[in-house]
Amino acid sequence: MKIRRIIEIIPTVILIAIYLYSLSLHMSGGAWGTPFVISVTGLSFYIPVISFIEAMISSTRNPKYKKQNKIFYGYMIAVWVISLVAAMFSM
Repeated sequence: MKIRRIIEIIPTVILIAIYLYSLSLHMSGGAWGTPFVISVTGLSFYIPVISFIEAMISSTRNPKYKKQNKIFYGYMIAVWVISLVAAMFSM
């Protein structure tokens, strides 16, 4: 369970790093469009898809990891909302 969750969270961390890199490029006057679009699009599509897949996997098992599921889904939803709000204000 832990390894699967780590594998699911690593792409969000990478996409957040790409987003922060694009913001640093934007502040320095570089070409920031492509990394920004990749990170925002990736976060916008990856999080709902992986949350759906994880929910499907978790629903077939005995729900004995309720607290860990709440933390995982809370993290994913918070990152998703923050990325969408940041994308709206960055345009």
